[in-house]
Amino acid sequence: MDVRDDGQFAFTYDGEIVMAGLGDLNEMAEQADSDAAEKPCVDDETLEVRDCTSEEIARRNEEQAGEREMLRSILGGMNPSDPEAAAALADSLERQAGWNSVEYRDDGVFEVSFSIESRLGHDFDFPTIEGLPFPSSFVQARLRDGQRVRIEAPGFAAPGGGNPFAAMMMGMAGAFGRGKETEDTDEVEATQKPPLRPIEGTFRLTTNATILANNTDEGPQDSARGQMLVWDISPGTAVAPMALLQLAN
Repeated sequence: MDVRDDGQFAFTYDGEIVMAGLGDLNEMAEQADSDAAEKPCVDDETLEVRDCTSEEIARRNEEQAGEREMLRSILGGMNPSDPEAAAALADSLERQAGWNSVEYRDDGVFEVSFSIESRLGHDFDFPTIEGLPFPSSFVQARLRDGQRVRIEAPGFAAPGGGNPFAAMMMGMAGAFGRGKETEDTDEVEATQKPPLRPIEGTFRLTTNATILANNTDEGPQDSARGQMLVWDISPGTAVAPMALLQLAN
């Protein structure tokens, strides 16, 4: 990302966007439906296993339908069981400004090339995907009073390190991938969770504005564009990149 002190900026992203375990989520939903249909009921008084009543079966089916609808809403109405859905999403993205190329590879992985130039007269978020309610952004710029702008990259932190995307996907797993109970414990088998790909890459911010604060390891470096901040992103990145800039009045 490049930010000029007059508010002009340019942003590029070349890499992956991962809707983690997209295919696994549908498999977990189907398994949950199957488990719910086969699970017996228990008498409240005797605690003995018994056949479920038609009302209990109907209520269980209604709960499963609600969970499936929740999955669809999180995915912007996309049906993860449809093999053409991901390719259709890639085609839709390429019609949005800035998305130079979007290629769906496999298991929720999209290879993308994005670039845009604009002016910080408004907040900026990446990515914004039409019809898909992302809970947060990979990269965001927030305007503040006094011509200041705070730039953060919440998507560039490891799971548990302030990355809302990992939390979202594990929330989906919680809804559908309850797993199987073992003989001696209620622990959910780890294999029921969708695998998360490790994050890796570099985030660079160049600017001729005054850098008021940042959380890089090395601090600002001289650059042909003024000063440069560099964050090396890895599975060990616990804190999302952040910088606070003072634009010209």
